[in-house]
Amino acid sequence: MPEVRQVSSVPRDQAAEGSNGDTHVVANHNRWSRIVFDVRDVSGDAWCEIGFQIAWHPEEEARSVHDFAAVGIDFLAEDGFHIDFAYVPGLSRTQIDPHSHYVAGPAYYDRSSDHSHSARVLFNVFVPAPTRHLTLTIRSWRNAHPFTISGLRVQQSVQMPPPDPSEPTGSRPDGKPVPAPRRAWWDLITTPRWLTYGVAPGHPLIVRGQLINNGKAGDGALARIIFRDAKGKQLPPPYADVSSSPVYGPFLDIPVHRQARRFTLELTPPAGATTVELGFQVSEDASRISLVTPLEASIGDELLLENILGDDIAGPLGFVERVCERLQVQLRPEAQRMRACPVDQWIDPKDLGPLFTFHDRLKAVQLGEAPAIGDGRLTLCGLEPWPLPEVFSWAEDPYRSPAWRLEFQSLSWLLDLAARPELGGPARALDIALSWAQSNPWDEPRDTLSTYPLSMATRTEVLLHLLALLASSKNGKDIKRRQTLFAEIIRYGFALSEIISQNIFSPSLIQLRTACALLAISRAIPRFPLALYWKSIALAQLRAGFEQLIGPDGSSVEQSLHDRLEIISTGLLLTQCVEGEADALDFRELLTERLKAGLKVIVGMTDPGGMLPPLGDAPHGYHHASWLRRLISGYGRSLLEDAELAEELSYPTGPRMFASEGDGIVVFRDYERKPHWSYLCASFGEQRRENGHFDCSSFVYTARGTRWITDPGGSSLHDTGSIRHYLTSSRAHSIASPDGLDQSSGHGWIEARTSLDHANIVRIGTNVYGPRYDHARMFVCLDNLDAIAVFDCFRGSGAPLSFDGTLHFEENVAVALTSSNLAIGFHNKNRLRMIPHVMTGEYNGMAVTNGSNDRRGSLQGFVSHAQGGLRPANVLTYKFSGSGDVCGGMIVTISDQGFRRIMDLLATPEVKAMLRMPGLMHQAEQQELMV
Repeated sequence: MPEVRQVSSVPRDQAAEGSNGDTHVVANHNRWSRIVFDVRDVSGDAWCEIGFQIAWHPEEEARSVHDFAAVGIDFLAEDGFHIDFAYVPGLSRTQIDPHSHYVAGPAYYDRSSDHSHSARVLFNVFVPAPTRHLTLTIRSWRNAHPFTISGLRVQQSVQMPPPDPSEPTGSRPDGKPVPAPRRAWWDLITTPRWLTYGVAPGHPLIVRGQLINNGKAGDGALARIIFRDAKGKQLPPPYADVSSSPVYGPFLDIPVHRQARRFTLELTPPAGATTVELGFQVSEDASRISLVTPLEASIGDELLLENILGDDIAGPLGFVERVCERLQVQLRPEAQRMRACPVDQWIDPKDLGPLFTFHDRLKAVQLGEAPAIGDGRLTLCGLEPWPLPEVFSWAEDPYRSPAWRLEFQSLSWLLDLAARPELGGPARALDIALSWAQSNPWDEPRDTLSTYPLSMATRTEVLLHLLALLASSKNGKDIKRRQTLFAEIIRYGFALSEIISQNIFSPSLIQLRTACALLAISRAIPRFPLALYWKSIALAQLRAGFEQLIGPDGSSVEQSLHDRLEIISTGLLLTQCVEGEADALDFRELLTERLKAGLKVIVGMTDPGGMLPPLGDAPHGYHHASWLRRLISGYGRSLLEDAELAEELSYPTGPRMFASEGDGIVVFRDYERKPHWSYLCASFGEQRRENGHFDCSSFVYTARGTRWITDPGGSSLHDTGSIRHYLTSSRAHSIASPDGLDQSSGHGWIEARTSLDHANIVRIGTNVYGPRYDHARMFVCLDNLDAIAVFDCFRGSGAPLSFDGTLHFEENVAVALTSSNLAIGFHNKNRLRMIPHVMTGEYNGMAVTNGSNDRRGSLQGFVSHAQGGLRPANVLTYKFSGSGDVCGGMIVTISDQGFRRIMDLLATPEVKAMLRMPGLMHQAEQQELMV
């Protein structure tokens, strides 16, 4: 039985009127209506289960929202000081609270809650070391009436003493693995680690960060300072407000008297400075201090976007004039005589050709050269062609599709229009771009999705290409257009730089793509005074982002395999972009090695049909093998020198097992360069809250060319509301759920694996059901995959328990029950038999569901549609129960011979040992089974 300890929690703030004892009222006045709890003495680098009862008003109107209330969590060290984490598994990065979990509205709970007007909220969150305490805030969000909170319980599995903070995270003394922290933290030593930033003449560079002290109180760090001029020559000290010593030269002392210290460095550039180098180090070898990265950087309040924009500024040119005033830019004498626009001195055709931008190259790699425009019609996101109007309102939404709106508002399609003279070519593309800018004032967009960072980043790159078309023109009309486009690009530079430097989206694909767009701006307009600053923060954020998203072994915390490939593709584009640049040499080398390792994993996951399994967010309309072919031929030829990658790309025939524990993926395949291939892929990686799917131990299965068991897929850009909630929920995946409990955040790990009698067996342990359950899922797969078996083993608190398993089928697969012990899947002339098998406990029957949608919180029997939304499909549900321990599963086979072989394997001592209940597999037995 799992050992669970209760963690103490004490309410701190007074809740709203009506609170009494253990019941706390949260009003609906605004998002500052809340109840705050102090949670003391949690274990670091361990999962924590948080649960409470929520009761809502009988006439609550916001019943169907997925973010009815918010639970904010702040992480504190032993001495109570706040610790900054860019990413915490199980939570979303937010601004009011450091991290949050959103509580769904009343429509998403069991039907019995309609009568009680209450439900139990339960979720897991990873507590990263060196956290010892939590501040937990339950906050009003979208609720229309007050709600009450009661029965708060915080629980963790009983842990061995935590590892020494100086030791790398990866496993605990009790042998249980923990997620790779994916922290881009620097462990400081007596040799400085350097960062380089561009500076703005006459304005301070402000750098904010945090130091974590794992050593004795009073230890501190140093930030060594070197200013350089445009030729790279060091400017001699003294520097304003900077100390100096014979040993370190100019430096700033950062004492750390507590376990964590937030610091702000305000550096005033001397005359002639264009860059500053910051070298962080400690002064003693015994000091154990870490620098939390990425850092935040800004260039003073006067150059903040919100402080430049104002009611008195008319359009983008007015904005640039205000920037020039604050940068004290002096026009060249000849420009003053001609009364030239100040932007003209920064536009040089040599800098604008050839451009290196990312969205257009990435799109070409992903989808080939298929144009977005044909016959005067616009085709985006695989939806029906839409006739281009003569005049745009910029609020168009013909398909009620967020994905279409995002791509439309990004203006990416203007590049195709510019290449079509018969449709107006560059002139019409420019007119449309300027129409968009005029119709969308900075603070009043016609479509709010146009301010989404990815849409802004893409639109910025489109404007750069349109600017390049006008760079050499002497035509008066073109000159005015050029000036307006340039000024708009400058405005975007300010916006993008603030988005990425605040780390709001770190680590994520959004952060990477936004930083890439800022890098493209800085390279295209190097004469602009802030170009070097923008380039420096873009490179700093890209380095930190890739370090967090791709490990040295190529593994990734990103659940979506589609997004993993997009991250790798962006990285390969980036390595070509910065090739030959001295200030990015070490970054390029580090990135190349990680991308090479990541490509091996991606290729190993790809099925013989050329597709990545639809696990996590999986947009339709992509052929991943073609994507990989275009990517490597265009940007990764040098990687083919790696023998392991070359072998993986050759796609060896025959039976094969591929496992990447860091990625949480195990693959079995049987391939002979014929259409009748077989494939199984199971996912057991870290479960994320933001844009994540609760699918730990889910799998897809193809037998002899027929795709049988699938994942519903879907994408955050295509699906919203209850559809999105369903697609990410655990019930949308082929998993098992104990006592009606959905998966929450957590992860899985390989407990044991072996090969036996032309079969592969893998046992995966998980903690996604919280500390009250031990769980393991085992896959038994014949080499040819004609038959597989999937078993789940649960151990609870000793009380009776049951679990439901689900198998989700492709849309074109029919499923029928022929008896209580046999279900059959039909696809054309092919048949798939499913036979339940119990090891411990009792088998309690099966059911088939198709398109059940009577309640938002219990949708079942759907797969995602290529154009957004859902389509009905069959789901087979099976149930087992018992007292304390339950183990059972399903044998899936296309042949009688395969079924008999699986039954023979289940009778062997080796497989019986692997099917023992969670917690009973001794370390020695695991070692014997590992190969």
